[in-house]
Amino acid sequence: MTDRLEPQVPPRPRIALALQGGGAHGAYGWGVVERLLDEDIEIVGVSGASAGAINGAAVVSGYATGGAAGAKAALERLWGHVADASPLAPLDVGALGGPFFEPLLRKSLDIAKLSSRYVAPFLPGVRDMRALRQAVAESIDLDLLARQTRLPFYVAATHIASGSARLFTGEDVTLDALMASACLPELFAAVEIEGEQYWDGGFTANPALEPLLTEAIGATDMMIVQITPFTVEDIGGSVGEVMRRVSDISFNACLRRDLRALSEIQDVARAETSRDPRMRAIARVNLHLLSPPDELAGPSGTSKVDTRWSVLQDLREMGRAQAEGWLSANRDTLGRASSFKGLPEDMVRR
Repeated sequence: MTDRLEPQVPPRPRIALALQGGGAHGAYGWGVVERLLDEDIEIVGVSGASAGAINGAAVVSGYATGGAAGAKAALERLWGHVADASPLAPLDVGALGGPFFEPLLRKSLDIAKLSSRYVAPFLPGVRDMRALRQAVAESIDLDLLARQTRLPFYVAATHIASGSARLFTGEDVTLDALMASACLPELFAAVEIEGEQYWDGGFTANPALEPLLTEAIGATDMMIVQITPFTVEDIGGSVGEVMRRVSDISFNACLRRDLRALSEIQDVARAETSRDPRMRAIARVNLHLLSPPDELAGPSGTSKVDTRWSVLQDLREMGRAQAEGWLSANRDTLGRASSFKGLPEDMVRR
């Protein structure tokens, strides 16, 4: 009599999360990550820029002590504090009056953000990150974040003098580092760390992909949670809408560059048998780009500075729905193959 062979259970996918920034649209990223954490996966590393870094801080601190449930609770706590600190909270009218009030408010926010480029330098109080700093400090265990060793965590900021990216990790991930990563120069004064000044990490690494590819992390998959679409159908015609699209193109440029470079390196690494452990690690990682819906960046989309709770909840649900759709189409690729097939312009040329 032969022994029956027990069916082999495939290993859990080991996911490295790369989280793009996008101001209040980081709440969309909250929804995406929250839905991903419902799956039977293991998070093995996180990289983030701007709002992606702050989401990442919540994920890492929560995951270190409570696994997926802890990460989800930390994300909800973070965005609850962001909404509580919002100067727009008194204007959160919800469904009542929304069809009449919302278009006016969105237009006002566009005008305010545009004018901030010229007004804010003369009003130091406007450029204060105090509200965001307080929301992060009250919702994330920053001491644990710096001490924990369970999840490698990388925070990107832009070093102003050199124009290059700096990655904060380990004990260097402080509240100042998170603020530097989220410091949009048109809204906030530069953040100083060790005598050097920094702006938003999205200018130079949105987010940084390279550190997640090391053999030490051992990821089977890299999931890039994109906040700003590469392409949009309708740009709009107002000055505010045009400036929004200019900003989107700027913040996507480094992700576009890094994705193309990584894809080319992987093609080479997989075509050749390399003895270099770094190249072998790069070749093994499956790439996935979870792109947002077009309406997130179109002229009818919510402002990236609108942090009212009702707006954040809508963005969260949009993120969950987008992640659900991606999983329905691509769940079977996790741990097995890349679902990323190329950038939009590459697909057009094929």
